[in-house]
Amino acid sequence: MSATPRHLTLFALLTVGVAPAAMAIEPIPATPGWRGFVVGGAGYVDLTSNLVAGNNLIDIGQPVIDSVTQRPRSDDTFHPVVTGEINYTFGGGWQAFFGTSLEDAVTLDGVTQLGARKDMGSAGILQGGILFSGIPTQVWEDPYAEGVQRDETDRDSTGLRLQWDRVLGTALELTFSYRDISIDTERSGEGVTSVACGAACQDLLRRDGDQLHFDASYLFRLGQGQRHLVRPMARYTIDDREGDAISGDAYRLQLSYIFLGQGYTVASNVAFGGATHDARNPLFGRKTDSDRFAVDTTLFYRLPVDSGRWQAVGSLMWGEEDSDVDFHDSEVTSVSVGVMYRFGAR
Repeated sequence: MSATPRHLTLFALLTVGVAPAAMAIEPIPATPGWRGFVVGGAGYVDLTSNLVAGNNLIDIGQPVIDSVTQRPRSDDTFHPVVTGEINYTFGGGWQAFFGTSLEDAVTLDGVTQLGARKDMGSAGILQGGILFSGIPTQVWEDPYAEGVQRDETDRDSTGLRLQWDRVLGTALELTFSYRDISIDTERSGEGVTSVACGAACQDLLRRDGDQLHFDASYLFRLGQGQRHLVRPMARYTIDDREGDAISGDAYRLQLSYIFLGQGYTVASNVAFGGATHDARNPLFGRKTDSDRFAVDTTLFYRLPVDSGRWQAVGSLMWGEEDSDVDFHDSEVTSVSVGVMYRFGAR
């Protein structure tokens, strides 16, 4: 099977490397002007996967497997952490933006977005944007090729996202995302020698196709001074790929918690999910259904500088995917540290 969406969302956090100080679309300022943030730092990741080959910032993964019956082996590396967003606020509650939002980090999603937001007053904030892979994930042209050096290829995705936050004055947030996923060079199954995999077999393994996400979440502000923020989230995913063994449905349940301290913020997430597929993987004679679990914690600490715009950031994350087929199991552990700078009008 290909690198599935669950493997890639586990990996996506490594390129983002931070969680947000607020878990919703930030309020649109009343005064016009440029604003944004940038994060720079470094991280360490230990990844166990037969499917992921890294990206333009991270070179990781075992290029050679002996057999499709082989469990994934661990690989680790140090890597840079770079992300940010720039936006411009117009009059009348409009704001244009480009980059990777802090909110995407809390949903364990790594994507670049170009779009606009509109404050509708008591109706809430509406946002629409074009999605694309700012730093495409690299996968193997044929993840099942046995006994040879596997070649890397880019996994690109483009699409759109529609988001409605503070729905009708409540703390409800609804999101719809569509992505067209494309593997630059798709050769899944061509290099398998221990199992016969002809044209019909290879067609079942094709990773190109569409992906739909439907999210619903609700933000609770608790405690004295409303310093405790809790957001439960549910996601339903439809994968409509060219290969039936890759297509299927998935869900994720996530609980996010943020504590707003004096000069610091702690953000933590616990997520559990699962996936089912439409057809059996022909190489294994069974579906590669799976369960997934992930936890992460991020600390933001305001640095003692006059501008008040600098924050130190440290993040810890662990996740695993337990597939019905051992070849598709994965596990990731990452640690990152960096500095965040917020710029622009106040």
